[in-house]
Amino acid sequence: MFAQGRPQPMLRAEDLPDPIDAPEAQGPLSSDEAERWELCKRSFEQFQQAWWVAAKALDISLRGRLWRAEYDTAEAFIGDVAGMSTSNAYRQIAGAEVAAVLASPPKFELESNDLSRMRDSAEVRDSEPEQKPESEPGPEPLVISQRAAEALTRVQKDYGAEAAADTYRTVAEVTGKDKVSQKTITGIVQQLPRKEDRELSEDELKERVRTLAAEQIEKEAAEKKAATDPVEVFRKYVAVVEAFAEKTGGMSAAYEKAAGVDKAKADEIAKQVRDHMARAADNFPDV
Repeated sequence: MFAQGRPQPMLRAEDLPDPIDAPEAQGPLSSDEAERWELCKRSFEQFQQAWWVAAKALDISLRGRLWRAEYDTAEAFIGDVAGMSTSNAYRQIAGAEVAAVLASPPKFELESNDLSRMRDSAEVRDSEPEQKPESEPGPEPLVISQRAAEALTRVQKDYGAEAAADTYRTVAEVTGKDKVSQKTITGIVQQLPRKEDRELSEDELKERVRTLAAEQIEKEAAEKKAATDPVEVFRKYVAVVEAFAEKTGGMSAAYEKAAGVDKAKADEIAKQVRDHMARAADNFPDV
């Protein structure tokens, strides 16, 4: 993820320089290239954050019914400015709350080491001056995609936006990625129990997410390997043939019933099946 310090002015298209083709460019960036690269990174970050900023503005407009200044209904307003259904708009709004927490995490007040030792000591006197806690920064800001944020909806509904954001941070930590995909988040969230079935404490939720994230990494790595391993790719055809064989069990009976209604049509379909079978036989390896 790109560093997020003090907010910078919103970039416009005219703020970006014209592209320069450099197909043979290698080595360290020149000062001019480095400047262009920083502008591009700011643009990428701006684009990543744009969806939840817009969703927050949508929420403000809907809650305050500000749309009434120019629209007759909320549905007309959402359709015009967002080009989406009302239900999708509210899903984005929910996800934007999580994105806002991740982008601007709060600071935590932590006791200093001296104060901790004082509290653990039996020799602390009431007359001793109280030391003020030190303020230390919280977790680093993270950018989340719209779809990944929506995938956290179940956690948000059950435990709130902060818990959903912590879930994302935990997955990011386990996977070693600043930006986690919707697929990874969905695979983890779907395995979490709903609060109505079993309520988890904050620590239990985090530990469960940590375990599921590690398992999800292994699963996705195996899927990626299978997708590129020639043997595994060929093995997938076994499942296709197996499924086809199971479905053809009642083919004869199905043909008889169809022929009783419209024999010409049934014969036409049977010929299509025969052609498919002949093509499959032709493609079968000569072993």
